[in-house]
Amino acid sequence: MNMLESKVIQTRFEKEIFIEETSNISINEFRNLDNNDPFYEFMIGLDLIRIRDHEYYGTKKSYVNIRISEDLQSLFIVEPDVQSIFAIKNEKEKEAAIELIQYLFVDSPTFKQAVTEMISNLKKENIVNGFEVKEAKTKLAVLERLLNVSDEDMHFTIRMENIA
Repeated sequence: MNMLESKVIQTRFEKEIFIEETSNISINEFRNLDNNDPFYEFMIGLDLIRIRDHEYYGTKKSYVNIRISEDLQSLFIVEPDVQSIFAIKNEKEKEAAIELIQYLFVDSPTFKQAVTEMISNLKKENIVNGFEVKEAKTKLAVLERLLNVSDEDMHFTIRMENIA
């Protein structure tokens, strides 16, 4: 039997279920350092199944922004402005979302597999000019850093007030 790992965030209204498959994880919108912002930044999207009143209620994609310091030592998990995994959650529910994110970065073999696939695809890209080479090397370094994250590396900067 092939059992899949899943994580559930229980909210007041529904259960948000993350099933651990690489197809349920997306990493996009990579942004390099610039003069105004000394962080590498990208978004991680998670496909979540929604269950309400014991019935399937659809799926949603929830996001979290990740910022990595220039020296690649610290990760900052930042609440995005739209489709945030923390949206409309009270403090306890946000802590469950934080637990899911910590699991993904530190312990999830599926997340590491998704990152490894991105690294492999990036290495296969046909890069033709110096700017693209520099950008690809930077992106590779950031992605390789994601393969070795510990709890101590992560810093959460989310709004913890109860907005629900």
